Amino acid sequence: MSDAADVHTRREGDVVRITLHNPARRNAVSFAMWRALGDTLEALHEDPHVRVAVLTGAGDRAFSAGNDIREFDTWRDDPARHAEYDTVSARAMALLRTLPVPAIARIRGACVGGGLEIALACDLRVAADDARFAITPARLGLGYKLDDVSLVVDTAGAAAARRLLFTGQMHCAAEAAAMGLVDRVTPPHALDAAVDDLAGAIAASAPLSVRALKAAIVEAVKPPGQRDRDRVQALVDACHASEDYQEGKRAFAEKRPPVFRGR
Repeated sequence: MSDAADVHTRREGDVVRITLHNPARRNAVSFAMWRALGDTLEALHEDPHVRVAVLTGAGDRAFSAGNDIREFDTWRDDPARHAEYDTVSARAMALLRTLPVPAIARIRGACVGGGLEIALACDLRVAADDARFAITPARLGLGYKLDDVSLVVDTAGAAAARRLLFTGQMHCAAEAAAMGLVDRVTPPHALDAAVDDLAGAIAASAPLSVRALKAAIVEAVKPPGQRDRDRVQALVDACHASEDYQEGKRAFAEKRPPVFRGR
């Protein structure tokens, strides 16, 4: 395990687990944690051996309660420091959204504000039925950047975004699932198994194919004129030229599970 500024990482074969580790503050994300999260994700962008990332919060009380409000006087009252804070947090979010491999958010307890943004930047979200969700700028007198609002709208739609953002109310896991904020809800005792099963299914798929599909999804949500079609096509062509493609065909013909090696 490596620890940096309360962001812990652990490698388990093809899966990397990233934990927001500030349990005394319900895993509220400090400026140092945003920077460390960005550094961790940047390293994963360059790691060809990772197939899945799992993000979670330490303990059972919270995935993350959002930005650490204790730092607001330090970072938000001075325009230059506020801009620095936004740059560092935006970098981490961009690196998460564009991570070459799928990211799964494992959610227990409070998933609020910036914590929910982190979960929404993941590709898939699995929540225990004790999870609670809210986005609360309207209760704090804060504005919300367009990119942050777009993240909610892109995931749950404008109607759910209005409900979440205008009221700042807390929603249970079942309500979050109905709004499209989470993909699966399980009892707490079954959460780890559900996440592991999902991560295992992804890790067992052809890595080059999954990376190409992830890149295509990232580009597909952009306006047509901004899509990097050449990059996606290059990744598709690499799949067709790979040893894994030949292995996939052989395994299908031989009626056995394929063994993909990412090359």
